[in-house]
Amino acid sequence: MTRRLTTRRLGTASAPGSSTDGAARERSIGLRVDDLTVRFASARVLDGLSLTVRPGEIVGLAGRNGAGKTTTLRSISGLVHRAGVVELDGAKVPSRPDAVARMGIAHVPEGRGIFPDLTVEENIRLGLVHSTSASAPLRPILTEAFPAVARLTHQKAGRLSGGEQQMLALFRGLISRPKVLLVDEMSLGLSPVALRTAIEALVAVGRAHGIAVLVVDQNSRMLHEHCDRVYLLTDGRVEIWDDASNIASAYFE
Repeated sequence: MTRRLTTRRLGTASAPGSSTDGAARERSIGLRVDDLTVRFASARVLDGLSLTVRPGEIVGLAGRNGAGKTTTLRSISGLVHRAGVVELDGAKVPSRPDAVARMGIAHVPEGRGIFPDLTVEENIRLGLVHSTSASAPLRPILTEAFPAVARLTHQKAGRLSGGEQQMLALFRGLISRPKVLLVDEMSLGLSPVALRTAIEALVAVGRAHGIAVLVVDQNSRMLHEHCDRVYLLTDGRVEIWDDASNIASAYFE
């Protein structure tokens, strides 16, 4: 169940593209999560969580430490056992991570999940769950959106700065042209400049190519500035969080 505080949506920019792309997005439902429940032993971490992310939308999920934000993404990706409904374009999302990825859901985990001993290019190739020919049209766009990554393809990923590593993780997540991209704590360890660069590139690519993006982060101001709407996770459920002015009460009451 989703408890709505307000129905006002934050500013949404229409995604550019051809009329064919627009028609395809109209036919796409996107990600739908309904009555999601996750238990660890006797503790119920998620208790009937419901949310939606449509193609081309950027949606935020905020909440205090331990609220279950990361668990939400991991359950969608099939990394933890779940009960409830998870659907993509009306089809049931499987519970195995490899099958979830093949269905078109990519996950950028907390900590970025890069392989430090591999080169940037090798890390990018790991994101190609579909054929390289299918993702080829998106690569020039990502190269333009994340120029720092493009300049460092032969560099070991472990030698990149925190901001560069985050951009690499986003590049790898987007390279297969997923239907849904889940991003966990992208602001972690980033300077304000690096964070703004990363989120603006993510929003631009997601909107332009009809990718449903769900961003989990404690940086609520960033979420309210860049997302179409923000959900606040408390007590295992979510509500639309339209007012970022009182962060303390939202997180700690």
